[in-house]
Amino acid sequence: MYQSDKVSIIIISYNHGQFIKDAIESVLCQTYKNIELVIVDNNSSDNTSDILNKYQKIDNVKLIFLKNNTGITGGINEGLKNISGEFVSFFASDDIMISNRIELQVNALKNAPEAAACFGNMIRINDDGSINKGGLLPKVGFKWWTLNDLITDRICLYSPTQLYRTSLFIDNAVIFPKEIRIEDIWLYFKLLNAGYKFITIPYLLTMYRIHSNNTHTHYKMMMLEKIKILNDYKDKEFYSRALRFIYLEHFSNFGSTSKKDALGLLPKVMLSIKSKYLYIGLARLFF
Repeated sequence: MYQSDKVSIIIISYNHGQFIKDAIESVLCQTYKNIELVIVDNNSSDNTSDILNKYQKIDNVKLIFLKNNTGITGGINEGLKNISGEFVSFFASDDIMISNRIELQVNALKNAPEAAACFGNMIRINDDGSINKGGLLPKVGFKWWTLNDLITDRICLYSPTQLYRTSLFIDNAVIFPKEIRIEDIWLYFKLLNAGYKFITIPYLLTMYRIHSNNTHTHYKMMMLEKIKILNDYKDKEFYSRALRFIYLEHFSNFGSTSKKDALGLLPKVMLSIKSKYLYIGLARLFF
C-alpha cells in the first residue's frame, strides 16, 4: 500500500452550501491520508463561505475565495497554482467520494507507471442522497484507454472519478480555456492526442449528484460543446470518425428526448449501419 505520495484534491465551489460539507468530509475521511485539499470558491452568494471558514484551521486544507465567478475552468486554473501533490483530482462540491477511492487509485497508478490518469465507476444520486432511478451506470472494468477508445466507446471515462499525475499539467503547460464548458472532454482530447494513456479500474469511486434540469437541453449542449472541442483537431485523421460518433451518440439520446432533433441528425448517421447506437436511436425515434 502506498501512502507517501501526496494527493491534491481541488474542489471548485459555487452556491453548494447544501452539499459542500458532505463533499469535504468525504475527502478528509479517505483511508489514504496524505491528502491536501484546495477549495476554490467562485464568489458564492449563499452560506458556502460560512461552511468553508469552519475548515480554515485544518492544516491540510487551503481555502481560496475569488472576488469574481471565474467559472469551473477559471477555478481549476487557480487551484492548480496552489497544489503540491504528485497526483491531482478535480472534485465537484456536491459529490461524495467513496472512502477508499484515493487509496485504490494511487495503488493503481503506482503499479501502472505508464498510465497518466486513473478512472473508475460511479453511481448517480439525487439531491437528498438517495440513489437516482437511473443511478446504476454501465460498469467499467480494468482497461487501458487511448484516443481511439475515447472516439469509439460510449461507456466513457467517468469524469467525477478522475485522478491525474500532476506532472501532466506542468509538462504540457495546461491552462483550461475559459470558454470551455465540458473541461473534462477538452482535457481527454488534449492528453490522449499527445500519446498518453489512461486506465480504468473496476471499483466504485464516486457518488455523483444530479439535479433537476432539462435533460434534452443538457444533451444538446454536450453535443455542441463536443463538436466545438473536436474542431480543434480538424487536421487529424480521426476527426471524421470522432464527429460521426458524436452524432451517433446524441442521435441515440435525442431519440427519446426530441424527435425533431433526432430527425435532424438522421442523415448524418444513416451510413453507420454497424453501430448499435444507430438502431437504439431508431427504436427510440419510431417506437
